Amino acid sequence: MRPDARTGRATRRAALTAGLLLPVALAHATASNKELEARANATDARVETLERSSKSIVELQQQLESARSELRTLRGQIEEAKHEVEMLRQQQRDLYSDLDRRLLLIENAAAGSAEAGGTPDEESVLASDETAVYADAFAALKAGRYPDAARGFQLYLTKYPDGPRADNAAFWLGESQYQQQDYATALKTYQGLLKSRPDTPKAADALLMSGYCQYELKAFRNARATLNRVTADYPGTEAARLAAERLARMDVEKR
Repeated sequence: MRPDARTGRATRRAALTAGLLLPVALAHATASNKELEARANATDARVETLERSSKSIVELQQQLESARSELRTLRGQIEEAKHEVEMLRQQQRDLYSDLDRRLLLIENAAAGSAEAGGTPDEESVLASDETAVYADAFAALKAGRYPDAARGFQLYLTKYPDGPRADNAAFWLGESQYQQQDYATALKTYQGLLKSRPDTPKAADALLMSGYCQYELKAFRNARATLNRVTADYPGTEAARLAAERLARMDVEKR
């Protein structure tokens, strides 16, 4: 066979083989491209999702920081309100203390005049003892010895349930219990005073302190009702102003 013939047949065979393999290669390339395109699209979708998630996380972090800032501000306002209320309550105690001190001085002077005029009778002795019991209890209260103060005021109420200072003794007994954080007992004391002596000059303050006790006991609905009674029944008083402040504080605290 001539070399030219062999070369021709080889060329035709190669062409035939290429013609057969080319569609296969093209199909494979097309499939690979589609797979790569699908993977690219999926990756692109994941990237977009991650970008959206990142934006959401940033927004959430910003919202969280804003909420934290607002919370810090509110807590600061609450602490300021607590401090102001405590100062007002201290001023109230000091005012009552001064009044009681002046009364005791007047009564002691009167007792001294009676003794200077002769032997004191039984009534003056009792009056002197009544004054001493109350004065000792009140001195303990002023010194912050609340357990001693509570025992002293309870002693006064036991010995002199109808004494001239019985209303004050009951009120300060409740204060002594409140300062010891015995809020349930203090509440009973204040409510007992309001029930047994509804016309007492201490009524507004006893009602206010009842609301404070209910607040500390987390009986917020009862506390609101009691404090609203203070503002309604005793408008224009210091007790009403303090009740309104506590109600405003409860609004901030959402209680």
